[in-house]
Amino acid sequence: MRWSLLALLGLTACMPQNQTTLGTADSPPQLIEGGLVEGRVVQAAGLNLALPSAPLAISRNGDTLYAAYPFQLLIYQNGFLRDSQPLPGVPRFVHSKPLTVVGTEDRLYVPGQGSYGYKATDAVNTRYGLFWLDDKGLNLNQQRLAEGKFRFLAAGSQWAYAFSGDALRLPDQLHLPLPAPVKAAVVLDNLYVLTDSAIYKLSPEGLQLSFIQGSFEGLKADSNTLYTLQNGNLVKLSLNLEVLP
Repeated sequence: MRWSLLALLGLTACMPQNQTTLGTADSPPQLIEGGLVEGRVVQAAGLNLALPSAPLAISRNGDTLYAAYPFQLLIYQNGFLRDSQPLPGVPRFVHSKPLTVVGTEDRLYVPGQGSYGYKATDAVNTRYGLFWLDDKGLNLNQQRLAEGKFRFLAAGSQWAYAFSGDALRLPDQLHLPLPAPVKAAVVLDNLYVLTDSAIYKLSPEGLQLSFIQGSFEGLKADSNTLYTLQNGNLVKLSLNLEVLP
């Protein structure tokens, strides 16, 4: 029965459909690497499909898309349903870079490993382990790294960053000053941070390299391009923060 259901979901998600009927007018778009998810419709660079329903959380890393629903994580590869894994609750977030982690109300779930009893407000899965936040501070797996109020995390293959009034680089715990309060960030070779009035490109040590002024919402990236929203429209930027067609 389970595999019959998965096959049906896969067929439904990959069938061409009238996309004007798929989203909901009051469902805000979710920004992912390469594009947008509106309702259950995914429209991104190299990836166009319809999910079974609008996900509570979603993340993309290259050819792989993770769509999180209550007690279920759907994993798509190249637009086709590859796997369905049980979640230990209702998802609050999913991050797939550099590795995948899903946060529920009182646990973290890592595909292929299982769940951990960490009640996290945010988390990233890295080669160093699970960095995660709670109301009292920053943790690495079961170890408390720092006390204080951190708002969110971002990570790449080399560094992770925990954001409060400044940025704490991990794992070496170097403090970096920030140009303004940060709403979102992505980590590539450099650190890109979104503020209320601009997107900044910073070196891993916090040196300001360039910026683009404007009111943007959300920030995602692949290896060559940054993606954000301005007035509800998708904007693509080069890694030097030049607007792309």
